[in-house]
Amino acid sequence: MSDGGRDEVGGAVERVLTELRRRILAHEYPGGGMLPPQRDLATSLDVSRDTVQRALRELREEGWIVSRQGSGSRVVIKAPEAASARIQRVGMDWFVKRAFAQTEVRLDVSCLTSESLDVHLRVQAVDILAGSAPVPERIRLRMLLPDREMPMPVPRNIAAPDDKRVVERLAVISDRCLSSLEDTLRNLRANSPVQEVGFEVRRVPVMPTSKLFLLNETEAFQTMYKLVRRRIPLGGTEEVEALDILSVGATGTYFDKGEGVDDTQAAWVRDQQEWFDSLWEHLAV
Repeated sequence: MSDGGRDEVGGAVERVLTELRRRILAHEYPGGGMLPPQRDLATSLDVSRDTVQRALRELREEGWIVSRQGSGSRVVIKAPEAASARIQRVGMDWFVKRAFAQTEVRLDVSCLTSESLDVHLRVQAVDILAGSAPVPERIRLRMLLPDREMPMPVPRNIAAPDDKRVVERLAVISDRCLSSLEDTLRNLRANSPVQEVGFEVRRVPVMPTSKLFLLNETEAFQTMYKLVRRRIPLGGTEEVEALDILSVGATGTYFDKGEGVDDTQAAWVRDQQEWFDSLWEHLAV
């Protein structure tokens, strides 16, 4: 089987990546457990084994799995249970579940693409529509993404820095995920008791160094990006050695402003919210 003929800008690899992330987050492949053999994944996902191998390599680089020759791939992402500490290391799925358990969800997001949020929100929406998760009354999502006209230092083809295809690939992924996010929110509004949904995207001439989520002006989740050298699929079987930017796995740091607490953590959440609001109001378009 070969999916090279229909692989638009690495689309088959990205589709497999999205589905594998979803299955991991939905605990179909639980933390600590093994992924199915590559041959079985290729059959169930209707792609070639080469596409599966390329997707698994990206999952390893992102910190979702570890692999050993002859032993298969083991899932290492495992979100911790909620804790009482105001600052803690958590999984993004824990934070998204916490966010959408609120009556009113005002979520401000600054990131490179909307890929991670798209995956997590779709999993959460399935639970809401199935009646197994709380239903917010109102959802407002504001997202800041880098300006498309801004020169992007990464991703960059190392051998050919002027090669625009790696940046175009990122734009394709971002647009696909934004469309998916919009569809998910529209589906929630139409088929659940959610009363109101707002979704707005603006772009700023700023390259984010971290993925930041701000909830109701009182809580925050942050995970840093890192620069890595890796092979990026472009289409068919073509790959290029590139400098790319990835978030550090699916875990990050959770901050809680607290109830009127005037301390360093509360000030950090407040400063991040003020910075987001200033970009949104004065620089974003």
